[in-house]
Amino acid sequence: MTDIQIEFMSQTWTIRDAQPEELIDCLGLCDPRTNTIIIDPDLIRPVWLATLAHELIHVIEMTLNQCLTESQVDTLAIGLMHLLKRNPEIIQLFNEEK
Repeated sequence: MTDIQIEFMSQTWTIRDAQPEELIDCLGLCDPRTNTIIIDPDLIRPVWLATLAHELIHVIEMTLNQCLTESQVDTLAIGLMHLLKRNPEIIQLFNEEK
């Protein structure tokens, strides 16, 4: 995957593939010191997407100074993925101007 740049609350984050030595006992990592999300590139697509959702929840959590447990982050990521996958029109609602 090519590096992807995202913006959240005026901060730019990079999402990129992890190098083999970067991940130990985890599938992904969110580093607030470098504003980088790294994900194991060898994951199958559904696991890769779930890991991305999990790390994006960490971006929100850290930026808004919350202290969520890993279980809470997992739950929010799974819920968000389910909502967006089953209701893709939700994204359009945020992009519409009324």
